[in-house]
Amino acid sequence: MVASNRNSPLAFALLGLIWQEARSGYDLRKFFSSTPMISFSDSPGAIYPALRRLEQRGLVRGHMADGHGLRRRRIFELTARGRAEFKRWQTQPITRNDVVRNMNALMLRFAFMDQFAEKGAALRFLKAFHKELAEYLPSLRKYLKSTREHMPQSGRLALESGIQAYETQLRWIKAAMRTYMHSKGER
Repeated sequence: MVASNRNSPLAFALLGLIWQEARSGYDLRKFFSSTPMISFSDSPGAIYPALRRLEQRGLVRGHMADGHGLRRRRIFELTARGRAEFKRWQTQPITRNDVVRNMNALMLRFAFMDQFAEKGAALRFLKAFHKELAEYLPSLRKYLKSTREHMPQSGRLALESGIQAYETQLRWIKAAMRTYMHSKGER
């Protein structure tokens, strides 16, 4: 099994998109540049090396296909090993470190849940996400309260912004859980 720490969020975004449908590097660049997933990259200097690493690890397989005009394109497909690694990544436990440092990766995992995880996985993910975030927020509030008087105004305001962002994320998680419980009958 390939260790997850060897794959970046970009690598997992590529795996998820390739699982949706076989794509060329150019197709992936176009997708990233024309959707909110641009935050993961639309740079050929990131995408093509990431695809090569995924292929070297046996997670994707590329083959040449005729393109438009005379140009041939390398089309990538997920291997069984790539599907297994992606599913393992999607279902790994949510940790405090994920909440503190990897919010974009958490949302990426969630974005592919309904397509590639078993029924109920999205709701379980949201519940675990809620638990970790709800347990983390009080420590931030406590830190702000204990250091407020000694912090520069800009630092205090930046911390308050971060706390408010986490509170907004928590409200979104609660609403998303309600949506799943009502629309799919999951409990």
